[in-house]
Amino acid sequence: MPESGSEEAGPRGSPLGAAYEDAAASGPWHEAAPDILLIPFWKSGFCGALIDAAESAGGFEPYPPDVSNNAAPGQELRIDRIDRQFAQRLEADLRQRLVPALQAHWWPLKPGKTRMPFVLRYSPETQAGLDPHHDAALVSLAMPLNADYEGGRLTFPRQHWDSRGVEEGTFIAFPGRVSHVHWVTPVSAGLRYALTVWIAAADQPPTDPIVP
Repeated sequence: MPESGSEEAGPRGSPLGAAYEDAAASGPWHEAAPDILLIPFWKSGFCGALIDAAESAGGFEPYPPDVSNNAAPGQELRIDRIDRQFAQRLEADLRQRLVPALQAHWWPLKPGKTRMPFVLRYSPETQAGLDPHHDAALVSLAMPLNADYEGGRLTFPRQHWDSRGVEEGTFIAFPGRVSHVHWVTPVSAGLRYALTVWIAAADQPPTDPIVP
């Protein structure tokens, strides 16, 4: 299996730049359930830095197009509102470190552009979970950013799998269409943070890509 590691440094001079210098986690990726991959990507320390930066930026709210389309909206914050340089660096990092694993597993995958990723925040007082849904993506990526909460499991009923035991900083990669319906069970205590990344098909560019 390939390893996800990086020798490149993150962007200096941006809010998350210094933290990105030592963000990359390494280790083999593997298939945890049918067409659900676990890919180590960031160390837990950087996940904490991203949470802090997101809370400092503020403005978690449902994304208006998702509300109008009834597409399981969540309390989210797009990462370009946190740090535009970080968003661009993440795009390069995804192409270098993560896309090769996706192409190895889902050959002959031809990934297109990446929709602007977003941080999701769940709590019993605001939005505790997420309803069953499919994603509007060729490949979806979900990453837990913390572990100090109860409940909040990303659940795939058809694959008989959920995210219990997945470490912070590990991407959960899966097909974004009808084969992998999923939901998030309610958070009963604490705050749950997660990063969502959607990679579009090459012939279906998103309206809000990281790189136009």
